[in-house]
Amino acid sequence: MTTAEMVISYLHTLQAQGVERLPVDDQARAILREWMLAARRGTRVTPISPHIPAQAPAVTASQPTEEAPKEANATHIADYLRSAFKEESMPAPEVSQFTEDDVPFFRPGGSTPEEVWSNFDRMLPGWPPLRNLNTLRSTYIPPTGNRNADIMFVGDAPTYPDETERRPFAGAAGEKLDGMLKAMGLSREQVYITHLVKFRPAMPRQTTNNRPPSEKELLYSSSIIELETRLVQPKVIVALGVIAARGLLRMGELPLAAYQQQGGIFCGVPVVVTHHPSYLLRTNDITERRKLWEEMLHVMEMCALPISDKQRGYFLKK
Repeated sequence: MTTAEMVISYLHTLQAQGVERLPVDDQARAILREWMLAARRGTRVTPISPHIPAQAPAVTASQPTEEAPKEANATHIADYLRSAFKEESMPAPEVSQFTEDDVPFFRPGGSTPEEVWSNFDRMLPGWPPLRNLNTLRSTYIPPTGNRNADIMFVGDAPTYPDETERRPFAGAAGEKLDGMLKAMGLSREQVYITHLVKFRPAMPRQTTNNRPPSEKELLYSSSIIELETRLVQPKVIVALGVIAARGLLRMGELPLAAYQQQGGIFCGVPVVVTHHPSYLLRTNDITERRKLWEEMLHVMEMCALPISDKQRGYFLKK
């Protein structure tokens, strides 16, 4: 049995015990993503004989055991995946004792909003605190749209298509975002679109694969998104995906549904949390699409945008 098959078997066992969610860290996500890409390419990951921690025994679905944990421990699973696939995984991050008080602040200066924006565009691509992290790629992905917009869309970090086209939300996910805007009667030129982190997070031997930004990358970018918000002064912020919600609202590792229910405030601006546009690439469930659309209707109402009867009826079951 290969390492990937052992992990899948163990996850099936947890699922049979009623475990529905399993938190893992960024390194574990990177490993799982590599396995997924290998499956798409039709290749196999090199079998490895890993050390499997006792807290996370590999068992098959046909051999359930009462010794398997009732609640999955994220640390043990992450450690197991790293050891099982260590040649392809991210290097273990250095443990630093920095606090939020140590996080640098991006202050481009300027006496008018125009001057601040000009300095923002000039200074941010090479801002040393971000570049010196050595965990981000070098291509800067600038925000786009109307810098006086009522609606501000925020994602977590650029992906491969974003980096290729040098604009946020490119590729298939971007097409879905364009479709959402069109249904709202808007275009990219009428809203402000940005990411929390303005550079694509790096990985070893990286090609088209992506990873979410780390907590440190988010913290080091926090003053940037704060400055953007104070300059744009939108009426509402739309957080696209759970990582964007966590980065803006700082309420911990809550699931997306919890953030959707609670919402929040960022820099004095109400935040509406919804799915990342890529979610629409993975579901055709009209009920789920309607939920997302109702969130967009709420955004339109907050901005006093006109809403037609046709718009209110989108994605309703007939």
